[in-house]
Amino acid sequence: MKFLPEPSKPESKALTQDLPSSELTPNRQNLADNSCDTQGGIDPRDRFTWSDFYIVLSIPIVSGLTYLGLIYLYNPATISWLAPSETPAFYSNSLWNAPKSIKQIEKELGGVQLKLGEKYGLQKEQSIYTVLETETQNIREIRLYQTIWDRGEEKFLLVSTTTVAGVDEYFVRSPLLKYAISPLSKKLQPNRKRLPLKRLARLKDSPNDYGGTWFATTGSIDGIAYGQIYYFLEDQRSQLFELESWTSPMGELPNWQKVLSNQTWQLVVNQTQKFEPLFTIWQPEVVPNKGNGKPINLRQITLNEAKSQPEKYREALVLASVGLWSPALENLNLVTIEMRSQGQSLSPYLQEQYDLIAFHARITSLQAQKSLSSLGERALVHIIDGQWEQAIAIANDPDYKGDQIAEMLAQYHPHIWQRVTTLLTYTGVKKEIKLWGGLVVLHRNGLRRAENWLRSQKVDVKDYDQLLQRLDLAPISIKPNQLMGTVSYLGKGNAGANWFLPPPKLEEGQAWYEVSISLIKDGNQWINSPFAELSDRASLLLWKILGLSLNPKLGVVLYDAYGKSKAANLTAQSLWVNESGNLKILTTGEAGLAPLLSTSTIAPLVTSGGAFSPPNGIPVNWQTVPRITIERIIRAMYSELQRNGQVSLGLEEFSILVQQQWTLQSVNLDGFDRPEYLLLLDREQVDLGDRHYPLAIAFTSEGALLFSDVSGNRIWIDVLPSSINGQILTFRDGSYEVWRLR
Repeated sequence: MKFLPEPSKPESKALTQDLPSSELTPNRQNLADNSCDTQGGIDPRDRFTWSDFYIVLSIPIVSGLTYLGLIYLYNPATISWLAPSETPAFYSNSLWNAPKSIKQIEKELGGVQLKLGEKYGLQKEQSIYTVLETETQNIREIRLYQTIWDRGEEKFLLVSTTTVAGVDEYFVRSPLLKYAISPLSKKLQPNRKRLPLKRLARLKDSPNDYGGTWFATTGSIDGIAYGQIYYFLEDQRSQLFELESWTSPMGELPNWQKVLSNQTWQLVVNQTQKFEPLFTIWQPEVVPNKGNGKPINLRQITLNEAKSQPEKYREALVLASVGLWSPALENLNLVTIEMRSQGQSLSPYLQEQYDLIAFHARITSLQAQKSLSSLGERALVHIIDGQWEQAIAIANDPDYKGDQIAEMLAQYHPHIWQRVTTLLTYTGVKKEIKLWGGLVVLHRNGLRRAENWLRSQKVDVKDYDQLLQRLDLAPISIKPNQLMGTVSYLGKGNAGANWFLPPPKLEEGQAWYEVSISLIKDGNQWINSPFAELSDRASLLLWKILGLSLNPKLGVVLYDAYGKSKAANLTAQSLWVNESGNLKILTTGEAGLAPLLSTSTIAPLVTSGGAFSPPNGIPVNWQTVPRITIERIIRAMYSELQRNGQVSLGLEEFSILVQQQWTLQSVNLDGFDRPEYLLLLDREQVDLGDRHYPLAIAFTSEGALLFSDVSGNRIWIDVLPSSINGQILTFRDGSYEVWRLR
């Protein structure tokens, strides 16, 4: 083997000058054992040279540079000493997130069914874009781009992306739930559904006090506007910060106002509901820079109670919480006067609450001063401002109808009731407040419960009776246009004290009669007693809807043993309804009518709304009726008569008699298209003793028996007058009632 030539001595000295002596002294044993030449020299391959030293040193340097290179490729902004000073602090993507043109961005988004939306230009050549779903136009992202000029072409570098998730529907509708009277839908629960956002808007007239730019995303549902507040801070670390969600039943964007007395600007959201003012007020507060935290915070001004405050202060917060802003402000003014007398002043926290209440009180006070056309609305704005006496004076004004007050109660009774129940927790509550509570109970639960509630509140009857009577105007579904019932004699003395309307003085020759109403014709449909809907209404309203205010005259029909009738008249004077809905009318009539009532074969029939005029049947010639139908009619009739006594004629003779002497009528009795057959027999034709006549037997068009009052259990009176067929007036167990054949 040939060896490399040995270095010259000077070079050897130079290389060995700095080496320690131990490294220059060879191991003699090793030299003896491993000698490779006859001269006993060192193998050059075993020497450690400077080249070896540099190679070893380069290994960690190369590894470190490789590691830094990989980091720089993945996220160059993390190596701040390598990144240029203008690099956005939140440029969190890799180098492959190269600046792109608008067309390139649109193409990239289009591949995932997205597109660019609104653009807002900022300083330092930065822009905010919304990213929308192509199909729904909902905002999915808000992006911050940095403008980059690449060889004269405008491109955009994505600096940061903010995901937009929508707003909780329960939160959006929450201002309207304060006075809700029906249970919430199972679908409307907190954190159940998020509503989409459609637009991004820059808030107008933003103050310079807090720097940055203010934005709001917006959406709308059922006239309610909602969204989220965003704050954009432009500096070396430009970023978009999401702050608070907002909702406005008025459909308005948040706006800047000076509500508080601290001379700063507040962000205000209008949550007013027509006459019910309510504003959410946020006080912006700059937060000391702590890393990646929000540079600004929105603190809501609330009615949360401060500790160790006087009773009047706590009462003021309770009143304000139910919308009684002006009474709340009066209480706070008393607190302020007392504190000043002691040389104290309101703390900043209490001052903010004072300003919040005063802001709302100014609105309710101005509302109450307006001249509104509707009496109901005029009374309502006085209630909202705590002016109960003025409100009840409007309701009591006899120069106006009470329908507008009733309409207002139908719509706003939850607003009034919440205020009444809150005030009832305090002592010395005014009578007018209780009266409005009684009117709410009247609307919700009816007259009787309203009277009971007012009695429980120690309100005198004379203070509420006429008010309740006048304002019991809620809609009623029954539309009576005719009454039917029975009559009984009361006498000539006192009519009794239970009647709702004071009876007049009885005239000479007159007597008192009580009419029990059995049927009411509601539109075209006859209905039987009791009438539950009438049980809890004011007597004045009942008097009107029953038609007695226009025509108090009632007719009386009395029947003799032969079915003949004669008529008399009564005059309605008062009425009474029990809790079950049984209706009675106090009437006057000729005293001579009393003995005739007992002579009627069945209870005399009392009618109102005109004469009782049942429809007439059409006579039918027996020869036009099919033979099989005639046979069925004759056999059915013969069997009915046999049940109530021995028939002297045989079936064939009876058949001849019937067809020769008895008249068959065609009447639509059951409401179906095919008319039925009806036989009406007087006492001269069939005598079954002392009972009501004529006897009625009805058959189907095929001759099957439909009805027979031969047995007398249910007595046929007549077909009721109505455009709806199949309503039969019958008499059973001492009372008249409507009955259908099928």
